[in-house]
Amino acid sequence: MSEEQLKGYFSFSEADLQENRNGKLSVKQIKKIKANDDFAQKFVIGLCVVFLGLGLLFAYLAVSQNNSVALWVWAGLFWLGAGWALRGTRTQVDSSVQKTEGEVQFVKVEKQTGTSATSTINRQTVSSYEMRVGGETFVNVNPALIEHMQGSAYTVYFTKATRQILSVELSAKGK
Repeated sequence: MSEEQLKGYFSFSEADLQENRNGKLSVKQIKKIKANDDFAQKFVIGLCVVFLGLGLLFAYLAVSQNNSVALWVWAGLFWLGAGWALRGTRTQVDSSVQKTEGEVQFVKVEKQTGTSATSTINRQTVSSYEMRVGGETFVNVNPALIEHMQGSAYTVYFTKATRQILSVELSAKGK
């Protein structure tokens, strides 16, 4: 796969690659990660508001129905859910740049949907691809990359916690 194709597929520039080689995020990558974090924060806060609202609704219903214990339990559960959701807003994600190098292998992973209680008739087999490089695994990669990258040696730069691929280059071993 050419360098330009890699840049296009993984959405990175030469400046991004250079920063990643130095173990740093580029300004563009920091903005992208921050935008993703901001969306996640807003989602979690929205979830918290919904849980608080449902807790208040059940508390109101409990009071209006002569302090129904069952409704108070539901109100408490929703308030606990709100506290649990709010906990996620204080979580710091480690976005430090990590590097792995090696031969790229793609593996098709098949899983059954449902739980052990779900009847086998209702289960479906769902497949996705993993890209494995130098002992690291990246999930849900595009199978279109297989014919271009399979068996070649690449250097992959990625974020530590979310394992988001930042940039990729043909490694010195593969050139």
